[in-house]
Amino acid sequence: MPRCSRKGCGIDYTEGDTGMCSYHPGAPVFHEGLKSWSCCKDINKPVLDFDEFMQIPACTEIQGHTTEAPQITPAAQTVPVQSISQTTVDGKEIFQVSGPPRNVSSAPPESPAVPAPVVLEVDDLNIPVAVGTLCRRKGCGTTFVGDAVNRQGDGEGTVCHYHPLPPFFREGSKGYLCCKRRVLEFDEFLKIQGCQTGRHCFVPVITEPKTEEQVECRVDHYQTPQQVHVSIFAKQVDKERSSVQFGDTKVMLDLYLPSKKRFSRTLELFGSIDPSSSSFQFFGTKLWNGQVELHLQKSDGRSWTVLEKTDRDLGNISLTFGVGGRTGTVGSKETILDEGNKSRT
Repeated sequence: MPRCSRKGCGIDYTEGDTGMCSYHPGAPVFHEGLKSWSCCKDINKPVLDFDEFMQIPACTEIQGHTTEAPQITPAAQTVPVQSISQTTVDGKEIFQVSGPPRNVSSAPPESPAVPAPVVLEVDDLNIPVAVGTLCRRKGCGTTFVGDAVNRQGDGEGTVCHYHPLPPFFREGSKGYLCCKRRVLEFDEFLKIQGCQTGRHCFVPVITEPKTEEQVECRVDHYQTPQQVHVSIFAKQVDKERSSVQFGDTKVMLDLYLPSKKRFSRTLELFGSIDPSSSSFQFFGTKLWNGQVELHLQKSDGRSWTVLEKTDRDLGNISLTFGVGGRTGTVGSKETILDEGNKSRT
């Protein structure tokens, strides 16, 4: 059974099939770790992970499938031109136009750092698999037909040729970190055969960590004359199990995260607050990307030099109140000082 060769489609079809083919007519774009398609980069947001890139929905539909890959015209690259002027002894100025300087460095290219070995997923044989499901291992591409063909016994259909390590893209070269082969074209990259063999993985076994892991989360803040607003950047917080408790001079945080991870911390505050007037909120939308917001009501109107108490000598620091910024006091449209700081100006 032939397989459609259009990028983003890749489904098996029968001769004469007039169904709709969803594909990407453009070329893949890899720049500074981001991956996207040139035909829909303004519609589909660039991603970092290669698996997410392969799941970007196709942007074009056409009737019928084909085994001939569409021809893509590469964008013309403009070569920067340098203009050099020079003044001779008799006062005449000479102009010279040249191309960009060539890199004559003979240093060998840096080899990519090989990451630590990854833990391979194991197929859960107790869970049924829908016909047409692709093997999850990188570089395999086998479509599930049935348990007797792909999961049971030692037949040819049970053998998985895969890449255990992630793909590698650098200066036009494409390949996998687990093997030495490198290609330039993306179509050739998709055809690189797996360097290891094993069993397919259609539905992985879900294993929960046995022990709970304590993790750190980034804490940011800003302040106004009446309040201090604190942001704890934590994704997918379990609202039912997590707790936030306010004291006169401290805040107790106990946040439960996925995969048995937990963030526990007590903030010893720089100043005192009113616990009854303080509040918190959980945010988990794409806009906030997972945050816990604390709104601390000051018991007085003085400026906080830092968020937490410290034994370090902070010196004669006079801060303004702001509504944004990592240091907590940058971004205000006007300068607002408390009585103590007004006397220093």
